[in-house]
Amino acid sequence: MTIIQPNKNNYKSNFIISVLILVLISVALWGMFLYNQLVDLRHEIKKQKISLDEAEVTNAELKNKLYSIIDVENLKSSIDSQSLILDKNPEYVKKKLLTFDH
Repeated sequence: MTIIQPNKNNYKSNFIISVLILVLISVALWGMFLYNQLVDLRHEIKKQKISLDEAEVTNAELKNKLYSIIDVENLKSSIDSQSLILDKNPEYVKKKLLTFDH
């Protein structure tokens, strides 16, 4: 003979199922948080790369200007325009040592 007890619950299995559902929800939320952090990091890397590329272009332009300023032909033309004379054998100021004879 079978006895049916419809109102009898197994609390242990309900507790385990509840804990597993909570863990599953927590893992899903943590995964979404990590995914959002990863997307933000990728956007920041892309923005920094664009900024670095712009800085490299600016650096190249500044180097080009500097090299054109210190170009030998430019220096010669600026010497000629300022009426400067190029001295082939310059005489530099020399420091003389003072000696005392006693």
